[in-house]
Amino acid sequence: MNLTTESLLVSPDGFRIGTATPVQRAGARARDGLPLGELAVDPDVIAAFGGAEAVAALPGERGLKPHEFYNVASARTAKTTLAVAAAIVDALSVDLAGLGPGEIPRVSIVSLKLDVADVPFRRLVGTLESSPVLRGLMIGEPTSNIVTLRHPSGRPIEIAVVAGAKSGGSLAARWSAGLIADEAPRMNGREDGVVNLSDALSTIRERLLPGAQIQCIGSPWAPAGPVYEIVCERFGKPDPNVVVMRTNGPAGNPSYWTQERLERLRETDESAWRINALGEFLNPESGLLSPIAVRRNTREDKLELVPDRNRAYVAAVDLSEVSSAGNASTLVVLEVARDTNAPKQYRVALAREWRGCGIEAALRDIAACCQRFGLRRAFTDQYAASANAALARQCGLGLVVERTTASSNVEDYTNLATIIHTDAMELPPDRTFRTDLLAIRRQTTQSGVKIVLPKSGDGRHCDYAPALIRALKHAVAASRAGGNRLRVVHIGRGWTDDDGGVGGW
Repeated sequence: MNLTTESLLVSPDGFRIGTATPVQRAGARARDGLPLGELAVDPDVIAAFGGAEAVAALPGERGLKPHEFYNVASARTAKTTLAVAAAIVDALSVDLAGLGPGEIPRVSIVSLKLDVADVPFRRLVGTLESSPVLRGLMIGEPTSNIVTLRHPSGRPIEIAVVAGAKSGGSLAARWSAGLIADEAPRMNGREDGVVNLSDALSTIRERLLPGAQIQCIGSPWAPAGPVYEIVCERFGKPDPNVVVMRTNGPAGNPSYWTQERLERLRETDESAWRINALGEFLNPESGLLSPIAVRRNTREDKLELVPDRNRAYVAAVDLSEVSSAGNASTLVVLEVARDTNAPKQYRVALAREWRGCGIEAALRDIAACCQRFGLRRAFTDQYAASANAALARQCGLGLVVERTTASSNVEDYTNLATIIHTDAMELPPDRTFRTDLLAIRRQTTQSGVKIVLPKSGDGRHCDYAPALIRALKHAVAASRAGGNRLRVVHIGRGWTDDDGGVGGW
């Protein structure tokens, strides 16, 4: 076997990607320091390296292997396979002449967590063990995190999963035959965390053996961090030190990223669509809900629904001091279908807001609305919980206070997005309600995602949204309980709940 990254990608004795795309092959050649040849005129290849001038400037066109190769690509474009194939090539081709007796160099694989770094390692070991050609390169049996190969010099060389550590400490103990930073676009910089990519790169750069390479791979993520900064600065400007390649889904894997699949993804998750269709980093803030999905699931008439004895109901409120005309107190009553196979499992039966009146007046109206649906309780958050609960009791309404955290908030809003995007919820034809939902922002940071409810010019804070997600959370829980939380007592013209705030069935 001619041992290049490209040959390992496509060979039946290697990673067996016989249908490797021009972009995948070009990435393999560029990272090996080989000319692109006929691939240099392919439009997808030109786009992946930032233009025809960038392709002509690739160090491989002069027979030079870049010290660092950044492969920022959509999912399912073989970036992990390319990286581990390259790791084998480097492990067998780096110059070990300067090492002393007993020194064993290592290609290190690091990621956000050990179990994430284990993914490329398992891919690597599985290919080595299944190949009659490559299996003979192994020394002994692989452990859970280390496989040892025999270098052409006869010396052992390791490929290992390495835990992140302060100041890159886990990478400082030996000479480096290379580094694979998996999910690198999600890694923090030196200023953002104790364990970070910046320190890992600094540690490895001064220990690289001749012919070794740093590979940073992953899908684009938040517009921050070392990889994002390098992409911004160096994409389209390759040199012997750094080459950046960016690949979107259709260019990297057109058989998977079809137009139909991408259109479905665009309707359900715009962030995922931008990553995979366009290969773009996420905006700092993006809308949580697709306007197309919200419009599709909004009924044409009936601002409010009539109570139905074959349905269950749950109410939730978002209360505020409403003495001014700005921030609103809101009530959402959610209807739950008894039949779990119903086309719309959830329907917003009632959505009302109160602005410009006192909290007591608002609670009296809220209690009356809940009673229409046979509900004696409504869920609320911690805001002025004791005082509001006392006022509500005077109106015949119990407030069930629940506490939230940043992580539970993300989970609840993500669940709302999933239910709306999968057409499981019917929304009312209320312009303010729709505006509140479409204003919800999902802010992406290096440490994760958070939900933002921006303030509008009239003083609102997406006021319907907290009440809706709180009602939905308990409606979903009640449905999953198989009806045990939905027992009701028939009381003449209405229904009421007897255990926990859900009723109507």
